[in-house]
Formats: sequence, structure tokens, C-alpha cells
Amino acid sequence: MSVSAPRTIQGSLPTIPQTTNEARTVFHSLVHGTPGRMRLLGVLAVLAALLLGAVCAQALIGSRAAADRAATNIAQVVRAQTLQVDLLRADALATNAFLVGGLEPSEQRAAYDQAMTAVAEGIAEAAAAQPADGDALAALSVKVQTYATLVEQARSNNRLGLPVGATYLTQASAGLRSDAMPIINSIVTANEGRAKAEFDRADSTGLLLVGVVAVIALIGVAVWLARRTHRYLNAPLTIAIVLLILGLVVALSTIGTVGATAADVRANQYQDTVQLAQVSTAANDARANESLTLIRRGSGADNEKAWQANSTAVEQALAPYGDSLLQGWQAYVQGHQQIRKLDDGGNWEGAVALATSTKPGDPGARFAQFDKDVTAQRDAASHGAIERIDSLGGAAPAYAVGIGLLSLIASWLIIRGIGKRIEEYR
Repeated sequence: MSVSAPRTIQGSLPTIPQTTNEARTVFHSLVHGTPGRMRLLGVLAVLAALLLGAVCAQALIGSRAAADRAATNIAQVVRAQTLQVDLLRADALATNAFLVGGLEPSEQRAAYDQAMTAVAEGIAEAAAAQPADGDALAALSVKVQTYATLVEQARSNNRLGLPVGATYLTQASAGLRSDAMPIINSIVTANEGRAKAEFDRADSTGLLLVGVVAVIALIGVAVWLARRTHRYLNAPLTIAIVLLILGLVVALSTIGTVGATAADVRANQYQDTVQLAQVSTAANDARANESLTLIRRGSGADNEKAWQANSTAVEQALAPYGDSLLQGWQAYVQGHQQIRKLDDGGNWEGAVALATSTKPGDPGARFAQFDKDVTAQRDAASHGAIERIDSLGGAAPAYAVGIGLLSLIASWLIIRGIGKRIEEYR
């Protein structure tokens, strides 16, 4: 039995297109020789122009955004410190009114209610302005409500002439300082940290070093092209470089101004805001401790010690602000010394009468005037800081758009300028 030979399949395998080889050939023809190097340098020059425009625009917009966020955090610091001042002012009013016995003076009660209302509104405003502080402010609200409840219990018992009222009041004051104040301090610290970080970000000139490198690269391309072609003036390329340098200068100038102004605000108005708020806090704490020393009758040595510490803190903090505020505080200090002289001499009733008096020249009137003056100066500093930061880089978005357009125009000019030299070289 014979076996037939296998048949041969006629025809050939399909031809695979030589796409890769053709692409290599085209690429080689584009980059070969001097014209090819000109094309490559042209691509690099266009990329450098676009990069410069993008970096400048990003730096301008970022600087403006950082200034906005810094203003937001400064405002939150002011709100938190205002809460601290209002709470201690309310406590100073409550403890001083308690010394009167029975029904407290209507003016002091109204001032206390006003301060507590300001605290409630301030907590709500701060929570809406800075969600990151929401949990801390919620905890603060609980502590404030506890304080207000204890004060009302102290008042009720004081009207009835029951000694337990003093216990409620001292408990309220102690809880305010041990529970509420640390929360406020943490909020202040957190927002001061955020503000500092944003102040640093507002000065983003470091990003523009990329733009400087891009300009140097473009100048290098222009020099190489001039030497290679022996044509030393390429109008489109020269105009492109000039436009990009102009954009870079505008960006550097704008961001430099933002950074310098932010640093100045931080060292002056913002620092004054923080310092004067601390003065108000220490002063109102001292005033409350003055009353608590009398309320505790013979066992208030710790409160007098706290008063002394607060007084020292106020005087040290006021040193940079001239004699006006310092003299106002020292006038109150003299009144406090009169109160202590009466109490230490056994005339507790006389000390209470002097401490609760609102007549001009008495300690209460002197303190009220000092508190008013410090608050006015602190408010002026805080408003000045926020306004200056808010106004920073106002034209930055417009400059960013303008520099972006300049980079596009420069890219088109680069293409024309190098394209012209390629044609001439042929």
C-alpha cells in the first residue's frame, strides 16, 4: 500500500506592514542633522514656555489662596480669644455682683447676660466658620452651660442668704478655668498653627525657580541657534523670551509683595491682636479673683496669688504699647491695693463696698475703663490684620490668566522663529 506525499500549500504568508520601520525612518529624518536638532530644541523651548506659564499661574493662585486661608484662621483665633475674654468678663461680673448680696445690681446682671449671649453667639459663629473646630466647640458649649447653671444656683442661694451660694460660685469659677479655658486654648493654638502655615505658603517664590530655569533654557536655545545659523537676531524668539521674562517678573513681584506683607502683618497687627487678647484675659481673670478672695473670706490666699500673677502678666504684656494702657492698669492696681488694705485690716465690709462700687475713681470704674480701652485697641489690630490679609494678591488671578496667555503666545512665536531658521538652513 503506497502512501501519497503531502501536498504543498500554494501561496505565501501575508506580508506584515513595516509600520515600525517606517516610523523610525520618519523620526530619523525629522531629527537628523542640524534641522533635526533645531526641531528638538524647538519642542524643548515650547515646553519650557508652557511650564513657565503654568508654574507662574499656579504660584500666583496658590499665594492668593494661602492668604485667604490665613485670614480665615486669623479670624478664628480672634473669635476664640474673644470667647475667652467674654467668659472671664462674665465671671468677673458674676463674682463682683455676688458680693453685693441679695439681688445683684441690674446693670451688672445685664452686662453678665450680654457677655454670656456673646459667648453663645460666638461659639455658633466659630463652629460655622471653621468646621475643624466643631468637636472642641461642642465640648466648650457643654462646659459653658455647666458654668451658667452653677452661677444661677449661686445667685438663687445668695438671694436667700444661704452660704452654699458661695460654694456654687467658686465651683463655677474653678470649673470655668479648669475645663473651659483649656478647650479655648487648644482652639487658639490649632488656628495659630494653621495661620502660620498659610503665612509660609503665601510666599511661594520658591516655585518660581522653575520659571527662572525655563527662561535660562530659552536663552540657551536662542544662543545656540544664533551661533549655528550665524543669524544673531531672531525677532519672534526674542519677543517670546521678553514676554516670558515679563510674566516671570510680574509673578515674582506680586508673590514677593504678598509674602512681605504677610510677614509684616504677622509681626505687627496679628501679634498685637494675640497679645492684647491675652491682656484682656489676664485682666478679667484678675478682677474675678479679686472678688473671689473676698467671697472666700479668709481662705482666698490662692485667689490673691492668682491676682498677683495676672497683674504681672498684664504689665509685662503692655510694655510695648506705651504708657496709656499701662497707666490705666496701674490705676486699677492702686484701687485693688486699697481693697486689700481694708480686708487685711479686718474691714471686710469696707473692702466689699469699695470692690463693688461703680463710682468714678473707684476700682470698678477704673477697671471698666481699662477693659474698654484694651478691647478697642485689640479690635482695631484684629480688623487691620484681617483687612490687610484679605486684600493681598487681589489681582493675582488676573495676572495668572495673563501670564498663561503670554506663555501660549510665546510658544507660537518660538515655533515661528525656529521654523523660519529651519527653512533658511535648507
